[in-house]
Amino acid sequence: MKESTVLLGYADLIENTDKHLKKHFILFSILGLIAGLGRFVQEGGWGNINAGLLTLLEVIVNLARLLIIFAVIGRGQPLAGFNHFLAIFRLRKSDWLDTWSNFKNNVRHHFLAILVNLIIYVIVAVITNIAIFATLEYSPLLNWLKSADLISQSAGKWPVILLLKNISIIPFTLVFETLLVMWIVERNKTIEE
Repeated sequence: MKESTVLLGYADLIENTDKHLKKHFILFSILGLIAGLGRFVQEGGWGNINAGLLTLLEVIVNLARLLIIFAVIGRGQPLAGFNHFLAIFRLRKSDWLDTWSNFKNNVRHHFLAILVNLIIYVIVAVITNIAIFATLEYSPLLNWLKSADLISQSAGKWPVILLLKNISIIPFTLVFETLLVMWIVERNKTIEE
């Protein structure tokens, strides 16, 4: 069995997530904003919408999220990431067995480091979610958005919450989870930049 050549430090995945987000900030911001606006409209941020538009927006939101994942895999290039993803389906049985072996070894030998990275991720996610909910619960932001006609008068706080989550914690989560999976199956060459 083959040992992993790159050791996982106690916060390496979080640091790599931060590096990816900073390096590809514009791309991730645009894709997060597209997903966020899609959710905003779906939740009635600008009023009720018909079922066809609801379905179209669902496709757009999920496509934006997939592009974030492909951008991480392809080091900022979604098309390259898509091609790497397609390569998975061309693996031979021996390659799958090697990948499974690497997966088991990486999890077994670096369980504590993976656990620490996951704990840090959960802390970041919880704090971000609390901040988003607190901003809408304890500030006049929602009333201001309604008075400035930036949101429908009948809209609740969910459209704004989902918009804020899609431009903050959801891209962070997608980058982190993609890097975690890539590292565990020893695709660490795409993590290092």
